[in-house]
Amino acid sequence: MRRRWARAVVVAVALVAVSCGDSETTETAGSITDPPQISRWVTVGGIEVPIGTTDGPRGGEWEPFAGFSHTPQGAALAAITQSVQLATASDRTWPQILSGVAAPGEGRDLYAAHRALVEMSGTDPEMVPTIVGYMIGDYSDTAATVDVVQRFSDNSLASATTQVVWIDGDWRLNLPSDTAAPITALDALPSELVDLEETRK
Repeated sequence: MRRRWARAVVVAVALVAVSCGDSETTETAGSITDPPQISRWVTVGGIEVPIGTTDGPRGGEWEPFAGFSHTPQGAALAAITQSVQLATASDRTWPQILSGVAAPGEGRDLYAAHRALVEMSGTDPEMVPTIVGYMIGDYSDTAATVDVVQRFSDNSLASATTQVVWIDGDWRLNLPSDTAAPITALDALPSELVDLEETRK
């Protein structure tokens, strides 16, 4: 039970990578709400994530997800795929995944310190969410805030807010330097949702 609880904490930290900061929107509302073209879905740690046709990520799912387009769509796909990959990384692979998907800083260091204290032995099916879609709250050339909407096994809905930053020519997770905010429960799918469910094949 203790191990399951510890895993839930790590998943929450990874999927709710909140960083509060104001960023001026530089794209039009239409471009923010345009969905990315999805070529396929792959399973990472028991959770299906979307792979874009042109917006990334590129490379295999056994390596840190990288190679995202410098667009709102690329930022959204980075927030989704990198969060899941980090949350489900094994005891052996998490250091490599963390260094590849998270921006350097206090948040990454804090995550590493906490993750080193936890042992994981697989994904609990009861905790595995289905990625439904996302909303972009803020977007600029250097940072984006993405609310990733998930559906759980009891058909409940929740939104996890994740921030990514553009550094070294790619999007990376901006992990929080303080306690992660809780996932926000939703009563229904938001009207502004960029729906990805219909792209599953």
